[in-house]
Amino acid sequence: MKRAFQLTKFRCMLLVMVLFLSMTMISVGFSPSTTKLYVDPPKIERWTPVLGETFKVNVSIANVSDLQSFEFKLYWNTTLLDLTKAEIRPFLNPLWIVTKNEINEALGRYWLNITSIAPPPGKNGSGPLVTLTFNMTYEPVWPENATCILDLADTKLLDSGRNLIPHDVYDGEYWCYSTTPLFLTTTTDKPSYDPGEIISVYGNLSLGFSPVPDGLVALEIDNPLNEIVVIRTMSTGTPPPNQMVEILNVIPCGGPPDYTPKTWFYRGTTAYFNITVKNNDSESWRVLGAVNIHDVNLISLGIGSFEGTILGGSTVWWIFTFPIPDTASIGNAQVYASALTGWPRNDGTPYCPEKPATFEIRGTGGAGATTGLQQNPSISSPEGTYNLTFKLGSDARLGNHTVYATSDYVIDGYYQKVTSNVIFRVGGPWDINGDGKVNIIDIVIVALAFDSRPGDPKWNPKADLNGDGIVNIIDIVIVAVHWTG
Repeated sequence: MKRAFQLTKFRCMLLVMVLFLSMTMISVGFSPSTTKLYVDPPKIERWTPVLGETFKVNVSIANVSDLQSFEFKLYWNTTLLDLTKAEIRPFLNPLWIVTKNEINEALGRYWLNITSIAPPPGKNGSGPLVTLTFNMTYEPVWPENATCILDLADTKLLDSGRNLIPHDVYDGEYWCYSTTPLFLTTTTDKPSYDPGEIISVYGNLSLGFSPVPDGLVALEIDNPLNEIVVIRTMSTGTPPPNQMVEILNVIPCGGPPDYTPKTWFYRGTTAYFNITVKNNDSESWRVLGAVNIHDVNLISLGIGSFEGTILGGSTVWWIFTFPIPDTASIGNAQVYASALTGWPRNDGTPYCPEKPATFEIRGTGGAGATTGLQQNPSISSPEGTYNLTFKLGSDARLGNHTVYATSDYVIDGYYQKVTSNVIFRVGGPWDINGDGKVNIIDIVIVALAFDSRPGDPKWNPKADLNGDGIVNIIDIVIVAVHWTG
């Protein structure tokens, strides 16, 4: 019994020793190669546009001992990249001989072989062996990306005894991402309108396939004489935070010298508006301040503007002078102030959301209509969309009006600007040349096509104003009836 106990005790001790030795062997035996040959940085990432731009990578070595000679090849995709320069770095002990230093663009291969002729021992340590400069020669088109491996191959490290040095190899990666494009659409609910009819301008702002929930769209509408009749800034959802330039206040006020705040103005008198703008950036920026007034019937009464440079971190105020027309409708009117980089027709974009203020137009100075319609009702739109409704008065220029829409957005640190235009017509087809007037020029256009039908050499469908398939005296009468001179 005692002997059996001793045998059991011996077996337990033996088991403990075996376990200890095995753990020790595992601990000692786990010794992966500490020397590595690698591309540094391991991943290069760029966003379009990239054509003509360059980047650098090193082929480096780490934790090597007694290095006397090395050789490697590096491969890349020649569609995406061109290797333009190889700068050998002085890593080996001097003196050393370059046996191979070859750029082969046809194969997309770089081959380097260097041997030190210095006496042993070889070089110890870590550092770059060569710096390679690549030129980016291809841009993927959204939504595709482009990538290739910077492939280290046929690597060989030799010590001073001409023995191979075990090492691990780490390739590099090159990624070129197509920048997600910004899209802006602009349309109207109809191609033409009568004066005084509600006009709806709307569209979408999207980044790739996704709607932009915090974008701004500047809208400028010009009449046939290139006069601006509407200037507004519309939001596509929640206004963007951290505005570089912002409008702090819009205050209707009386005239000089003190410009006291005022809530109403008579028709036929002058209104003043104090616009306060702050530059939140440290840099100075050129700012176009613009105001647009709409009366209670949504009719645009006109615009005012001022342009100047705002120093970084400063606040300025501008006074806009605006004559209230005798024909303006009595009731609550609205003024909208915008801060822009420039006019949208010149690709100017908004700095910040527009700022509104309400004031009253009272009935002195003319026979304008009195109405209780609500001013510019708020229209709920899905994120990524915008919508503007307004009217042009009975005295609006007839002919083609152009809507200039602009926006910008920053994604992945890249600034994008986008524009979109659409044309709508005010008035009937009798302003044939679309210059905003019905006059002798339109008569001449009809006369040149007189007595013609479809298929005739002088046929002009625009001159067939009543659409009966023939240009005759009736079409001339239509022009005469709508004559504006």
